[in-house]
Formats: sequence, C-alpha cells, structure tokens
Amino acid sequence: MIRNYFKIAWRNLRKHKFYTLINIFGLSLGIGCSIILFQFITYHLSFDTYHHDAKQLYKVVTELHLDDGSVLFEQGSPLAMLKAKVNIPQIKEATAVLRIHNTTISVTQQGNVTSQLFAEHENVAITDNHFFDLFDYEWEQGNKNSALSEPNTIVLSHTLAQKYFNSQDVIGKVIRIDNKNNFKITGVIKDHPANTDIKTDMFLSLSTLKSIYPDVAEPLQTDWGWINTTTAVYFLLPDHVSSQSVETMIRKMTVRDLGNRANAFHFKLQPLSEVHFDGRYSGIIQRSLLVTLGLIGLLLIVIACVNFINMATAQSFKRAKEIGTRKVLGSTPSAIFFQFMAETASITFFAALLSVLWVWITLPVINNWLQTSLTLNFISDLRLIFFVLILLVLIIITAGFYPAMLLSRFKPVNALKNQLGQNTKSAGLARKSLIVVQNVIAQVLIISTILITLQVRYLKTADLGFNKSAVLMLPVPDNTKSKTDFLRNHLLTYPGITDVSFCYRAPASTADKGGSIKYDSRPWEKFVGRTIMGDAGYVKTFGLRLIAGRNLAEGDTAKEYLVNEKLIQKLGVKDPQQVIGHRLAAGDLSDNPGTIVGVVKDFNSKSLYTAVEPEYITTFRSAYQNIGVKISSKDPSAILAHIKKEWQAVYPDHVFEYRFLDEQIADFYKKEDLLNKLIKSSAVIAIFISCLGLLGLISILTLQRTKEIGIRKVLGASVTHVTTLLSVDFLKLVFIAVVIASPVAWLMMSKYLQNFAYRIEIQWWVFAVTAALTILIAFITVSFQSIKAAMANPINSLRDE
Repeated sequence: MIRNYFKIAWRNLRKHKFYTLINIFGLSLGIGCSIILFQFITYHLSFDTYHHDAKQLYKVVTELHLDDGSVLFEQGSPLAMLKAKVNIPQIKEATAVLRIHNTTISVTQQGNVTSQLFAEHENVAITDNHFFDLFDYEWEQGNKNSALSEPNTIVLSHTLAQKYFNSQDVIGKVIRIDNKNNFKITGVIKDHPANTDIKTDMFLSLSTLKSIYPDVAEPLQTDWGWINTTTAVYFLLPDHVSSQSVETMIRKMTVRDLGNRANAFHFKLQPLSEVHFDGRYSGIIQRSLLVTLGLIGLLLIVIACVNFINMATAQSFKRAKEIGTRKVLGSTPSAIFFQFMAETASITFFAALLSVLWVWITLPVINNWLQTSLTLNFISDLRLIFFVLILLVLIIITAGFYPAMLLSRFKPVNALKNQLGQNTKSAGLARKSLIVVQNVIAQVLIISTILITLQVRYLKTADLGFNKSAVLMLPVPDNTKSKTDFLRNHLLTYPGITDVSFCYRAPASTADKGGSIKYDSRPWEKFVGRTIMGDAGYVKTFGLRLIAGRNLAEGDTAKEYLVNEKLIQKLGVKDPQQVIGHRLAAGDLSDNPGTIVGVVKDFNSKSLYTAVEPEYITTFRSAYQNIGVKISSKDPSAILAHIKKEWQAVYPDHVFEYRFLDEQIADFYKKEDLLNKLIKSSAVIAIFISCLGLLGLISILTLQRTKEIGIRKVLGASVTHVTTLLSVDFLKLVFIAVVIASPVAWLMMSKYLQNFAYRIEIQWWVFAVTAALTILIAFITVSFQSIKAAMANPINSLRDE
C-alpha cells in the first residue's frame, strides 16, 4: 500500500513538473538556510563544553561598585584571587591565565647564526600546571603534571612547533621571547578546537612571571586592585558546592584583606558555559541573537511551507475530478489523505537532497564570510541528523496536513461536477491569509536589513571627535627615551609623515584603564575617570580639538593633564577656562597630582555602544606600547617602506607590523557586521521564496480563469485591463502585509537600537521604500504570468474550455 502511494505520488509530481519544481526549489532554500543556521547556533552553544569538568568550572569576574551607584563589569580578576584556594576549602582546584597581547618569538635553528622572528598576537599566556587539570588538552609530547613546574619552561601547540622548527621533535629546544627571556620547550599539545574562548597556543610557566614583568610582578600577584582584562582566574568546584556559597566566602575574604576598599570590589563566579554569551563581560555573542537566528530559520521554513499549502489548495480545482473518480471507485478519505501526504513527503525528500547540495557548495564561502568553522557531516554529527529528520517530519505534517484534509473531504458528486462550493471559499480565504503572513515575514526582514545596514554605516562613519584616517598604529617593543626620540626624529624628517605620537593606545580602543580622581582639595570624586596616556604629539597626531588652555608639555610621568568636556561637567564646572591651572590626581596613576593645562572636546574612546565618559590625557612613558603615525595620501607605499626601515633600525629583534586606525575601530562592530550579513541573506531568500510562491499561484489561478479571460478579450478587454485584473488581488494582499509589517518592524528595531548610546533615527522613508520595493517585486512576479495569459489568443482559450 505504501509503495503504491509513492508510486502514484511520483506520477502526479511528474505530471505537474512546474509546480513540483517551484515547491522543491523553495523548500530546499528554506531547509538549507535552516541547516546553516542550526550549525551556526550549535557551533556557538558548543563553546568550551567539551572539557570533562565544564559544568563545575567557573571564571572569576569583577563588579566594580562606584560611589555614585553605578556598576562597572570587568571580565578580568586579580591574580591575588588564587589565595582563595588556600582560604576556602570548598574550592577543589584553581588556576590563572595571563594573556600577553603581542609577543616576538626568536628561534635559532641548529647550524644557523641568525634567528628567525615570529610575531604572535593574543595567543600567548602565562599559567601553571593546574590549568591542564581543569581544561582538556591532548598531549603529544611532555607530561601535563610537570611541564610548567620550573621557571622558563614553555608548552607549544602542534602548529607552533611545526611553524618554528618545521618538526615535531622540539622537546628541550629553546626559544627567546621579546629578546629578554629564553624558554625551554617541555611539552607539545594538539591544537585547540575552534569552539573555545581560550585561544592560547603557547603557555609560559607562571613561576617566570618575575622575569617577564620585573617591575610589577609583586603587586600583580598580591594587589586586589590589580584587575585587567588579560588576567583570568578559574575555579573548579565540587558537584555539591554552589557558586553562591563560594562567592559569599570570597566576599568575607576580600572584606578581611581590603577593609573599606572592599566596598568597590565584588567578585562573581561566572559559569564556564556563560563566558561565551555574557556581553557584560565581553562575551562573543549573546544568546538572544542565537534565538533570533533560530526564529529566522523557522520563519524561512514557514514561508516555504506557505508556498506549498497555497499551491496545493489552489490546485484543488484542477484535481477535483481525479478525487471524485477515486471516491466513486471506492477510495476512502483516509486513502486519499495518505496519498497526498505521500506527495508531500516526496517533495520534501527531494527538497532535502537539494538543500544538502546548496549547503555543501556554499559552506566554504559562509565559513570565510562569518569567520566560523561550520561543518556538514551526516555520519558523525548526530545532532545534525536528528535536526534534519525532525525538520523534515515537521515540514511534511505542516505543509501536507491541511491540503490533504481539504482534498480528502471533497464529496464525489460535487468534485466530479467541479462544484466545490464552500471548500474552495474557505481554502481561498486561508490562502490569502497565508500570503499576507508570508509577506509580513519578508517585509519585516527587509526593514530590519535596511535599518541594521544604516546603523552599521553610521557606526563606521560617525564623527568620533578625532581623526582616524591615514593614521598607522605600530607596536613599541621598547619605550626607552633614547629609542623613542631617535625613531620620532627620523620619521618626522620624511616629507610624507606629518605627525608622530607614542602612546598607550589610540583615542578609541578596547583599553579600559581608569580609576577615581581628586580635583584640587575636594574629596575623591564618586565617578570614574578614564586614563589615556600619550606624549605631547598625541593631540595633533589624532586630531583632538583643544577648546581651552594649551597642549601637554613632553614628560615621562603624569605632571600635566588634558581633560575632556564630560569630566568638567561631572565636576560641576561650566566654563572650561575655570579648570585651567587646577590640580588633578588620578588613582590609576599612583595618586600623583598634576596640573590641568587644557580641555579637549569630547571624543568617543570606546565603541558607540557606550556614551562619552570623563577622560583625562597625560604623559606616562613607561606605559607607551604603540606609536601613531599620521601620513599623507601621496605615495603611501614609499612612506610605509620608509617607516619599516626606520622602525627596524631601532627594533631589529622584532617583527614589523602595522594596522590602520580606522581598521582597528571597524573591528568594534564585528557583531553588527555578522548580524547584518545574516539578516540581509535571510531577507533576500525570504523574498525569493515568496516570489516563487506568487509565481506558482498566479500560474494556477490564471489557468482556472482561462475561460473568463477569453470572454473578456472577445468583449474588448485590453491586455492592460486583463493584467490589472489578475494582479490587483495579489497586490492588495501585499499592501495589507505592508500595513501589518511596518509597526512590527518598528517595535523590533526600536528595541534593537536601544543597545547603542549613539544610533540612527528610524525614518519614515525606510517603510516607504520597503513597501514600494515589495509591491514592485510582487507586481513584476505576478505580471510575468498575467501578461502571458492576457496576450493569449481568446479563441484558443475558449476552445480549450
């Protein structure tokens, strides 16, 4: 019986090739997009879940409670937190990871005199053996229990070992880091998987900390206030111990050690499973975005199913005699029901096969586009297999149930006479409702795409209050005065270089340095001031606007300050001139007082998610890590060659690298770029599937009205009149969808834009453009078949009838 169902289904599908292909093509796009979105979502949900103790692992994060009632969230924690392992017996194990931003590796091969230099970024960390007890790594060489026990030992990933020595026989070999310390290789581990937030390929022994940071090693290990984003402490708790109870004990410990200072520091235990998603602590992606993408995938399937339902119900008129004949010959309603379900299953099966082909072809492009490592493996990926099977079952039930029920309930006499009456009326109303739903989804996606695109463009082109164009950022491996002065002087002699500044970071960066400030003899302020450190050339190089006073004088320590408008506003001073000459002490800079010599116009030192904060700029040579070089637009390649030559003359043992400042700032908005790409792609596919549905529907309905069209043409109706007659009903439905979709999209996007301190206004023309675009696309799609029908010879139409 089942075999017979599918045999007849195959005949019917071949008989109606055009509509079958439309259904298969539309469903395949929906299924393909859903598979990609499912893999994207599960990829992010899998981050760091593979560790054997993942459910008991916690990262210590910091809440800074300020006197004004505000709370700052910091993903890092002090290295002093490791003492909690001794004081709190409920902590089973603890480890710390100190990331190093930029490192130069020097490797001397056997028999070579000169060394090879390699630059590593964000993939080098300092830790101890306990790290490998908490986190799972596959060891190729060495012993995880002792590899980092001694000072100046190092563990490399498989890739780095091959990169440095072109061999895996590296145990006992020595590499030099930042031309300061030699490290002996004691272990090689397999490369970490892509789905981890701890993307470290080189581990240095924690016992070498004093050699790496000789000036700050002691406060770094003992000072509770030494908190930065590069230091992470992890705890392993037993199953029966709650994180809240450990947080309470940590609180008691900090109060005991810090006294009144403890009011500001609140340490929380963040489950390892939340590290990837918690935006407060620099999570990569929010769970709400994954939910949104899941809904988009579902809506694309709904649009494709709507096409199938609409065309199946529209074809009921053509298949009425077939159904009536079957019933007269003894077929039961259940047999007819399962026959149409078999047709639905066949179409869904072929659509699934085609969708796999789409995904297989596009996946390499998508991975490069989204910077992911998505795979398509139906042999080992059980979650993907179950998802596809469940999805196909849902599609078959959703798309097939209603048409099958409708067709199986036709009365044989009425079906043979084509007198379907109420059945066709109810089916027509349902069809119109589904078309509206389909277009509402597509239009909401279009409006969202336009507004997100406008917001991303605004983020990247907004006036930040400083100049970000044609500014190169280079690393400063050694900020000794003799070297920085020599490099500055030689760079400025070149005609294509206009300004040079040594600094900690550019005006806009991810740096989060700051602390309390003290103005004159007033008590310490309740708000936090953000610290920006740069030399006397900082203002000119980055185009900051001085509105009162003068620029900083060159100095090695914080003796003079420039403050921004926001800071003097927070101080309660209205006239910028009134703060000139007053004293300012910064808690972030050892409380040493200096003199305010100038006021700069507000500028955005972070992404436009956040508003401008109180900021001060001062000289502080020991903190300089970068050099900003303002260049002219004439012959940039020659300018770069000169910069490289002069930089390498000063730092011959380091790798020359550079980035343009505007590129660095664009990196702030990778999440928005990602969302924009996904929404834009979904909108295009939704529109395309909707158009396929409209094309199929107008084809069927035109055939149903063949006699009417012939009579109208015989009575003198023009092609334009007939085309308008056939198109207007569909365009009305599209217009209704516009009316419904506009307020829905406005509410959704208003909520989305609230995430930004600086955002675009939602303009009326966005909705007008969307309405015009969808109506135009619908008109073109419908007119293609309408004009064809209107231009047909009426004699042939009436003869066929």
